[in-house]
Amino acid sequence: MLNEQSSHSEVAVFALRALEQSSQPMNVTELAKAIPKSALTAKKNLPELLRPLVEAGQVRSHKARPAVYWLPGLEEKASARILEALSDVALTQTELKKKLRSSLSGWPQPKRDEMLALLIKEKRVYKVAPLTGKAKLLSARAELAPQDYIKLALQLAAAKLKPLGFAAEQVFAAAYDLLRQGQSADKTSAQPLNGRIAQTILERMIQLKLAAANGALVSLCELRRSLAAEVPGKGAFDQAVLRLAEQGRVTLRHHDYPSGLSQEEREALVLDEHGNYYIGAALRV
Repeated sequence: MLNEQSSHSEVAVFALRALEQSSQPMNVTELAKAIPKSALTAKKNLPELLRPLVEAGQVRSHKARPAVYWLPGLEEKASARILEALSDVALTQTELKKKLRSSLSGWPQPKRDEMLALLIKEKRVYKVAPLTGKAKLLSARAELAPQDYIKLALQLAAAKLKPLGFAAEQVFAAAYDLLRQGQSADKTSAQPLNGRIAQTILERMIQLKLAAANGALVSLCELRRSLAAEVPGKGAFDQAVLRLAEQGRVTLRHHDYPSGLSQEEREALVLDEHGNYYIGAALRV
């Protein structure tokens, strides 16, 4: 009886050592190879010898065919690989299973499904709206950003065009060229608008104060209020005024002590990228 207990203990030591060194679950055949024959007389006896370790929680197992064993800490590493697979782009469950075949080799599919279900329950993986179809996507983020859906759209386009002989690199390059063309068109169309805003500001300065035509200072707070309908938004007004100053069409007077103003009062002034606040503008004559 003492020899039998000693043999059981020796098997446990070698089994635990083998599992500690393994990066994936091990089946009975793999574990048996790591245990000296002097301790394990027959491979068929190994599941029974491992049962006390499983019951004590030192070793986890799954009744797959063949049965596999692993240490508890290995599950968290496997979960990390699932999260890593979803960190770059959202995937369907089928796509995720395909991606995990190599990184989670050795894990039975039912156990992979259990780990994924637990990650979803713990809100570490989320089900998000798909680009097409009804099946939800799996993501490491609760909500997808526009760029995530654009990436999915490009991948879908690449998959659709592949049978026609177009490589993914060609599809991505074409999309990039179209984006650059669109940006150029936006800049071209924005230039007349900026010009109109600038001209409106110059004309309104004279309308508010006739002396502005001779270089009198006009309050930027008053000018902003007057143009609220024509130039909505603080950013557009500020940029237009600063642009006029850069072009030498107006001079700006800065506030000497903006820290003494309330936040609301500072918001009414024009702020440049260097942190300077301006209270007035005068036409260069």
